[in-house]
Amino acid sequence: MQYVRPARTADLPAIERLYRESVIGVTSLLADRDQLFERVQRSLSCFEHEATAGAGHEYYAFVLEDEGQILATAAITSSAGLGEPYYSYRNEIFVHASRELKVHHRVHVLNRCHDLTGLAQLCGFYIDSACSAEGAQLLSRARLMFIAAQRLRFGKRIIAEMQGMRDEHGQSPFWNALGRVFFDLDFTHLEQVWGRYGKAVVADLMPCYPIYVPLLPDEAQGAISQVHPRSECACQILSSEGFELDNYIDIFDGGAILTAEIDRLQTLQHSRLHRVELVDTLPACAKPRLISNQDCAQYRACFAPVAISDKVLSMQPDTAALLRIGNGDWVRSIDPLIF
Repeated sequence: MQYVRPARTADLPAIERLYRESVIGVTSLLADRDQLFERVQRSLSCFEHEATAGAGHEYYAFVLEDEGQILATAAITSSAGLGEPYYSYRNEIFVHASRELKVHHRVHVLNRCHDLTGLAQLCGFYIDSACSAEGAQLLSRARLMFIAAQRLRFGKRIIAEMQGMRDEHGQSPFWNALGRVFFDLDFTHLEQVWGRYGKAVVADLMPCYPIYVPLLPDEAQGAISQVHPRSECACQILSSEGFELDNYIDIFDGGAILTAEIDRLQTLQHSRLHRVELVDTLPACAKPRLISNQDCAQYRACFAPVAISDKVLSMQPDTAALLRIGNGDWVRSIDPLIF
C-alpha cells in the first residue's frame, strides 16, 4: 500500500534520483547529495520540534513510499524565502493617457516585489514516471492534511509555484528574453546558480524597474502565467483544493504562482477527526478515504477503506499498523470524492 511519511536520510539516494531524472531541470535544489542531506536533516529537526503559535522558518520534506520504493517527494516551507526575500513579478496595468491627444492606453507591466515573502509554500514536488495519478494525489493532499493537523505551525496564506514553459532543451523563453539580458547564463546554468546560492542572490541583480510586457518577444509574452505540461497534474490537484492563479509569476521562467487562504482549502474545511476502532472485517458500507494520523515526527497518510459511524472510524489492523496508530487513537480523514 502506498503511504506518505517524513523523508529520512536513508531516502537520500532515491530523492537524489528523483531530482536528477527531472525532465526539465531541477528548480528548487541541485541534485547534490550534501545539499539534499542538509535539507533532510533540517526537515527531521522541524518535525521533532513542538508546535508554536505563528509561522517560523520550518521546512518539512515528505516521501511517497510503496513496498519499500520511493516514488515521489514533496515539501512544505512554513515561510517562503526561508529568511530571505521571496521575489516574484506582480502583474499590473499602467494607464498612459492624454486628454489633449485623446489617448487612453492600458499597458501590461511586471513589477518586481517580495509581497509573498513569509507565506507558507508547497514546494519540491518531484514524482517518478512510474508514480500513478492516485499516488500524486495522495502526496499532494497528504501535505495539506499535515497542515490541518499542525495548524499552529503555519500562517494564513499559502503559495505554490508552477513550473513555467520551457523547450525540449530546458530553456525558458521568458528568461532568455529578460533575465539573460542581465546575466550571460542560459536557464539550465541559472538553475545551478540559484540551487547553490538561493534565488534571492540572483533576483537582487534583476532590474527593479517595471518591465513593459509589450516590449518582450511574443514567445516570452506567451509564457507569462503559463504552466508546463509536466506540472499540469499538480496544478489541477491544487486548483481543486481552492488554489487560484493570482497576480504573481515566477521571476525567472514567468510560471504561474498559485495562492490560497489556508483555512478555505477543501482539505481544511472538510476533513474531520475520528476515534479509531480496529475491526477484522469491515462492514459493507466501507469506502476509501484519505486518512492521516495526528502525529508530527511519525506522520503517516494513506488511502484506505474504512467505515464511519458518528465520530468512530473503523479500520483494519494492517491499515492501523501502516499509520502507526492503535485502538482509540485519533485520525483525520476526508472523502476523496469531495475533490
